[in-house]
Amino acid sequence: MPSSHDKSMTIPLIILGFIYVVSVLFFHVVEGWNFLDAAYYTTVTLATVGYGDFTPKTNLGKLGAMVLIFTGVSTALYVITHFNAIRERAIDPHVQRRLEMLRNLTALQTGDVRHDQMKRIKDKMSEGK
Repeated sequence: MPSSHDKSMTIPLIILGFIYVVSVLFFHVVEGWNFLDAAYYTTVTLATVGYGDFTPKTNLGKLGAMVLIFTGVSTALYVITHFNAIRERAIDPHVQRRLEMLRNLTALQTGDVRHDQMKRIKDKMSEGK
């Protein structure tokens, strides 16, 4: 069953898909590129690769590219970072406990831990045995 975090990705993914389709259609019409070239340009721009083999020649195309960069790239980065957060939450609970133990050990080694945190860490470590 999808969690609320999984459901929260629906709207950003729809927005990203909308931006992608509109961008492909936009560059097909405004720049006269075929659909593959327009999709290629949109993909390369959203991926922030920017090979430079396709560049808009018209002023309207250049404005469209700027809009794509600001809206599309920021939306794509939002989706990517939130997918990572969902993936981290989906980690096996056993692995999560081990990761928490490693974080606690790191805090102990660096001395960046308060007395009450020390007690909780020791209690958790004794539970994990």
